[in-house]
Amino acid sequence: MRISTSWAQQLSVNAMLNQQAKVSNTQMQLSTGLKNLTPADDPIAAKKVLDFQQHIDKTTQYQENVDVAKSRNGLEGSVLMNSRDSLLRARDLAVQALNEGVLKQEDKTAIAEEIKQIQSHVLALANTQDANGEYIFSGALSKTPTFDQTYAFQGSQVQRELQIGPERRIADGDLGYTVFKDIPTASAAPPATRSIFATLEAFVDALEGTVTPYHGTVNEALADIDSTLEKVGEAEARVGARLRALDDQTNQNESYLISMQTTLSEVKDLDYAEAISRFEMDSAVLQASQQSFSKVQQLSLFNYL
Repeated sequence: MRISTSWAQQLSVNAMLNQQAKVSNTQMQLSTGLKNLTPADDPIAAKKVLDFQQHIDKTTQYQENVDVAKSRNGLEGSVLMNSRDSLLRARDLAVQALNEGVLKQEDKTAIAEEIKQIQSHVLALANTQDANGEYIFSGALSKTPTFDQTYAFQGSQVQRELQIGPERRIADGDLGYTVFKDIPTASAAPPATRSIFATLEAFVDALEGTVTPYHGTVNEALADIDSTLEKVGEAEARVGARLRALDDQTNQNESYLISMQTTLSEVKDLDYAEAISRFEMDSAVLQASQQSFSKVQQLSLFNYL
């Protein structure tokens, strides 16, 4: 079969163009670090990359939620500790106030003033805000102060939860209603529960002589303070349990992320050693093709006539 000179030259040009495309493709892989430059290069791998990236993005969001929950629960733990210290001081004052025989009215007035300060301090603690300005004891109504200045509860009785894993949610704190308001009272009069603020207010009224009987009211206040301390202790236990759970979930999420990122890297990232070797080999082939084409172009029967 005879092949014309022009056809032979065209075949050589096409071969060089194909080889140049291979060199260019490898060069793009080296510059981007990607094994496949477009989904068309490997549709199955492209689908896997999307799936892995979705799992990584979700787990990253779970980790962000874990960090938020840790921050809020850690802050609550600090607030509960301060509340407990204040209530223990109020308890000491209640025990002291029961020694009516050795107390003068000015002593009772001094105790009443300190109780008022404790009441204001506990109110401030119950209305603690996090770094985002959200009230940590207001539940779902996190933008609303938990208690107003009349000690009325304004928060939600629905606790907010955060997704920290594919099938796991956790509360980001406790409700102010549970910790500070819904306290079983020793008072014989209804209701059966009252807030710690109402308890401290009744204690102050007894010290100032505006309610009677004195001993009965102070004893009720002492019992209610003990009930509140128990509630605070229960909340501290829940915070500790949640923080431990969050630590466990952090480790689980981190392990999953490492596994997913490793697998994703295997699917999409370029093997630089192999690509560099391929680039050098393809470049050498292209150079040889160009040199041979240059020599073949010079071959013609007219050179011998």
